[in-house]
Amino acid sequence: MFPAMVTPTDGMLAVLYLRQAELPAVLDLIGERGLGAVAFGAAPPATLPPSLPQLGIAMPQRLPAEPLVEIWLGVSRATRGRTGAIDWACDGLHLFGSLQTEAGADIRGATGRAYDALFQLLERHGYPHLVRVWNYFPGINREESGLERYRQFNIGRQEAFLRANRPVSGALPAACALGTHAGPLVVYFVAARIPAFPIENPRQLSAYRYPPAYGPRSPSFSRATLLRWANRTAVFISGTASILGHESVHPGDAAAQTRETLMNLTVLVETLNRESGGAGFGWKDFRYKVYVRPGCPLEPIQCELAAMLPVADDVPFVEAEICRRELLVEIEAFGSRTP
Repeated sequence: MFPAMVTPTDGMLAVLYLRQAELPAVLDLIGERGLGAVAFGAAPPATLPPSLPQLGIAMPQRLPAEPLVEIWLGVSRATRGRTGAIDWACDGLHLFGSLQTEAGADIRGATGRAYDALFQLLERHGYPHLVRVWNYFPGINREESGLERYRQFNIGRQEAFLRANRPVSGALPAACALGTHAGPLVVYFVAARIPAFPIENPRQLSAYRYPPAYGPRSPSFSRATLLRWANRTAVFISGTASILGHESVHPGDAAAQTRETLMNLTVLVETLNRESGGAGFGWKDFRYKVYVRPGCPLEPIQCELAAMLPVADDVPFVEAEICRRELLVEIEAFGSRTP
C-alpha cells in the first residue's frame, strides 16, 4: 500500500495519497503523526480523526476513478489546535495549517487578510519559515474591475509579505495557485522552525522577476524549496507548467506542454541536487499531483507521464483552472529521503 519511499517507520515528513478503503489500516498512524488531510471534489472521509486539519476542495479528481485523500504525516507525534480561522498541527519541526475565507469580488483583500493571519500564526507558534503554500479560489482567470483575479491575488499576497517584513524575492516559499469550480479562497501550507533553501530553474525566469506584462505585482514564490534537518531532506516543487523563460509555450497542445513541464522538472531536480551538495533525488523519490484544465483530454498527458515517471499509475489528476489561460496542465511534487 505504501510507496517504496515512505513507510510508517521512516520518521520523515511524508505525503500519502490513499483510497478510502486503505485508511482503516493507517488510522493509528494518522492519529499519531497526521498533520492534515485534503480531499478533491468531496469532503474528507468521516473516519479521519476529528482533530486533524481537513479540507474539501471544489476541484474534481479525474483520475484514478476511486477518490484519493492527500494525507500529510509529520516526523513525530503531532500537536493540533485552532487559532482564529486557521486549523493547524505541528510535530516540533514542521507546522501544517489550513484556512478558508470567502473571496467574493475582492480576492485581493481576501488574500491579504489570509496571509496576514498566516504570518501572525507562524510567529506566534515559533515556526517562522514558510516553506510551501497551496492557494485555491474560484474564477482565477476571470477579469474583475479591469484586472484578472489571479493578478489581483498576486497583489494581495505580495502586500501581505511586505506588511510582515518578509522578502518578495529570493527566499520565498514554493507555491501554486489554481482555480476551483466554486467555494471560498482555500490556503494550506507547511512551515518550519528552520529556513528552507530556495531553488530556481535555469530554464525559467524566477516568478518574482516576471515583467509587468504579467501583472502589477509579481508572483511571490520560488520554483522549489529544500528543507534539511539532521540526515533528512525534503523537497517541495511548486506547480510547474509549460513555461520557458517567462513565456508559455505549446498553446493548445497537451502532450507538448506535458513534455515541456517534465523537462522543467528534470532540470529543476538536477539543479537542486547540484546546489544542495548532492541530495541525490531522482524521479522515484517524489509523489506527484497533476492539475488539468477542464475539457483537456487526459490521454496525451498520461502517455507522456508514463514514459517518464515510475509511479505514473498512482498520480492523482485534479481538474483545475491553471493560472494562465493558455496552459492546460500543471504538475507539482514532494519528495523526502535520507542520504
